[in-house]
Amino acid sequence: MKNKKFKFFFMFCCISLIMVSIGCKKDVGNKTNGSKNINIICEDTVFPMVSDLVHDYNSNNETTITVKSEDRESAFNKLYNSEADVLIGYIQPISDKIKAEMLAYDGIGIIVNPSNNVNGISIQELKKIYIGKIANWVGLNGQSNPIIPVAFKDKFNSMQQEFNLKIKDTPIKEEMGKSTQYVSSMEEMKTFIAQNKNSIGFLPGQWYNKESKFLKLSGVEITISNLKNNLYFLRFPIKMYYSDKKEESLKDLFQYFKSEDGKKIIRKYCIEAF
Repeated sequence: MKNKKFKFFFMFCCISLIMVSIGCKKDVGNKTNGSKNINIICEDTVFPMVSDLVHDYNSNNETTITVKSEDRESAFNKLYNSEADVLIGYIQPISDKIKAEMLAYDGIGIIVNPSNNVNGISIQELKKIYIGKIANWVGLNGQSNPIIPVAFKDKFNSMQQEFNLKIKDTPIKEEMGKSTQYVSSMEEMKTFIAQNKNSIGFLPGQWYNKESKFLKLSGVEITISNLKNNLYFLRFPIKMYYSDKKEESLKDLFQYFKSEDGKKIIRKYCIEAF
């Protein structure tokens, strides 16, 4: 009799364990199926800010966001093919398939090697350097060394386009000087300037660090205050792009960007958050 009771109890326990196990697996499966992923691709000009936003959002939400940086053509192709949900940065192509919203503005800092004893440059002098009419630092009260201007290969880089519009092509459109060297990314620009003491280039304000030396532009420093008050005028817009088909699924993310928590992070890097 005792053996029968023991067998019955043992079978009951085994069946209970199996049912609990099945239930747990079902819960895990439901959680996995219910979770959402959002893929963001951004221009490398804004990568520091976007990475910080994504980290904060992922820490406080069930939705998982991934972020990476790619060239403009590849990024928009992936947006059109639904391989990406949101693009941040870039110059907007002519298309009725995507929607665009302003996210922020960032400043464009004129960068030189830290060993350079020049501390400021005028807008006219900067243009003359890039079109080849000022070729030596002695013309800017620096040491007698040839100037190496550095620009970005991609003419559709959002910062390069703004630099061309406001510096190189104002008041008339000009060609880059023959001595201009070209880089493909923000990291390449920083590395080139760090390794070449006679070089000059430009970077977004959010890429500034202690290894960088930003020049005053027409006597004005690149600071958030000076940018907000339009004293330092060289800045570029940061936009978000997405398909209207995905607008509803992105609502929570966009609300976060416009929230005080999101704007607080954006303002760490940029002069204005929308």
